[in-house]
Amino acid sequence: MPVFESGIERTIIITAVVLWFAHGWYLNERLKNVHDKLDRVLEAFDGLRDYLYEIDPQFDDERQLLEDLHESLDSGSVSFAGMNHMELIKKKEQEGKRTLNTPLVR
Repeated sequence: MPVFESGIERTIIITAVVLWFAHGWYLNERLKNVHDKLDRVLEAFDGLRDYLYEIDPQFDDERQLLEDLHESLDSGSVSFAGMNHMELIKKKEQEGKRTLNTPLVR
């Protein structure tokens, strides 16, 4: 007993399968375009993040500790700025606050 009774049924099934694959391909291409646009937007946000974090006073304590650390490394002196910076980062993360390394989009 044949699966398809007539040529019309076979044509309808084959057309439906072709349309199914064409629709999937079309949606996949649209999704690629959306991902490209999203990547461009997130790159712009990353630049915005850098700018906002540069001027935001809530990060002044971190910037000061990092500056102290770099000065001590450049001069070869002993400093606890690195340890203090790590403790500050842990404290901020425990409190749910942002740090200089926190991404803008979580």
